[in-house]
Amino acid sequence: MYRVLRNTHLFLGIAAMLFVLMYGVSSVQMAFRWFSDKPQVTESRARIPETLADDPRAISRELSLRGELSNVEKTEAGYKFQVHRPGTVHEIDYQRSPREAKVRTETGGFMAMLNRIHHIAGTWHEYSLVNVWGVFLGLVSGALLVLGATGIYLWFRIHSERLIGALLLAINLGICITLLVLMRTA
Repeated sequence: MYRVLRNTHLFLGIAAMLFVLMYGVSSVQMAFRWFSDKPQVTESRARIPETLADDPRAISRELSLRGELSNVEKTEAGYKFQVHRPGTVHEIDYQRSPREAKVRTETGGFMAMLNRIHHIAGTWHEYSLVNVWGVFLGLVSGALLVLGATGIYLWFRIHSERLIGALLLAINLGICITLLVLMRTA
């Protein structure tokens, strides 16, 4: 039993390391604004066929914009809406009378993408890759809980290290509670 738990602990730690490292790097970037590059902005215009439905979702598909539709605003002349995916935002201004769409695209670098996936909540979005990311996050969250539980069990089995382990666990708990209180009051 000890060997199975030790191997489970080891493999879960290795598997979760990449996700935890990504979250750590994106947290540092957000806190200190390191690696902040200006996004590249491009603008274009496109004609929308007469046969296409007058609908933001159909227009975004016609323009081959991948991502999640948001901020849909119906105007007298047409629609204004956005299509988001991590690291990229498309702002579309569609005019009915000439059936033309102006597309303004902001593309951030790798750090902008990390920043956006850091904030994704839930698992069921329009953009399927965001759903895949959400499922992986759920699996990694479960793995981290199992990692903690197996770590405490394995530590408790080694009698000579119980005192130092209890001291380190108490210090870690104190730091975590202090950080949570500071974040809530900030």
